[in-house]
Amino acid sequence: MVSLVCLRANSALKIFTVGLAATLLHGCGMIYKTTGDVLVGFGRAEMVPYMMSDNDSRIACAAGEAQTPLLLSFQRVGSHPDKLAVLMYVTAASCTDALATEEELRYMRAVKQGNVSEAQDARISQKRYAAISATRQHEAYRRMITAYEPKGEECPKLKSEFDQLVWLIGNLAGAQALLNDGVSDGIVGVPRDIAAKVERGAACVNNDEWWGAPRGVRASIWSLLPMLAPKNAKPWAELEASADKGFKSGVRLGSAMYALAAYSKGDDARLRKAIRGYAANGDNINPEYRMIDIIAGSMIQGISDKMWTEATGKRTPLSGLGTFWDDAKNAPKVNIDDLL
Repeated sequence: MVSLVCLRANSALKIFTVGLAATLLHGCGMIYKTTGDVLVGFGRAEMVPYMMSDNDSRIACAAGEAQTPLLLSFQRVGSHPDKLAVLMYVTAASCTDALATEEELRYMRAVKQGNVSEAQDARISQKRYAAISATRQHEAYRRMITAYEPKGEECPKLKSEFDQLVWLIGNLAGAQALLNDGVSDGIVGVPRDIAAKVERGAACVNNDEWWGAPRGVRASIWSLLPMLAPKNAKPWAELEASADKGFKSGVRLGSAMYALAAYSKGDDARLRKAIRGYAANGDNINPEYRMIDIIAGSMIQGISDKMWTEATGKRTPLSGLGTFWDDAKNAPKVNIDDLL
């Protein structure tokens, strides 16, 4: 009889212990979700505006790589970080974009020097970094789709300025993912139909309110994929208009789209015009979106460095963005610093 009572007591204690543990774990889950919701809210209200106004792209890229796992871990307890994740993945991709550019410059120098093994190694490294960028940018695009759930070709409801920013940057990331996947020989497998979706998606935000960038994104796609362009479209005129609107609004993203399209098409005259235009219009930067302008500038700088390296074996001189090796003022000179 005593043993039976003890057995029942032990069973009751086990049930109580399991129940208490479940309650505590449930309570922890609620605390974690609350923490995640607070973090997402803080990120949207404070972190993003601060990051957008900063002028250090390397800090932004480091923040993207370091903070993305922390932010996304809260989706395991019921928070919804998808919108912030779009911006975090894009800034993280700017890190590997820069590394891929450095490896491409190394490849160009090796080719110029006739160093075959160095050139091959640099190209492999470039493709690896491009693949990482493509993966991050595609994830940014996927998170954007998850957050807004567009139906077919209809535009989603973009209620706030933050939503419009996320939508614009997410679509741009989709286009960049496709380009980087091409550089990496398609090893990421970014769907090719993203180009058409981005072309339609960019039309969902107001072109005048967003520095001419939406039309610039669409026109850059038209220049590369004419089959997606509407009848009588004039991609180059649109790209020039996008760049001009960016100069006036203080966010020169349109210049980057113009330069990328010209570089991809091998149009040297338009490419030089895009780079010179960017370099000559840096006095009216919108302080609220300085980071977007800085990232656009990194893209422009990278293209300029490739042009200079291909022609001279070295990148754009300091304070030389917007100039070219064959300009009259850049005639060869003997420089003791270069010799040293």
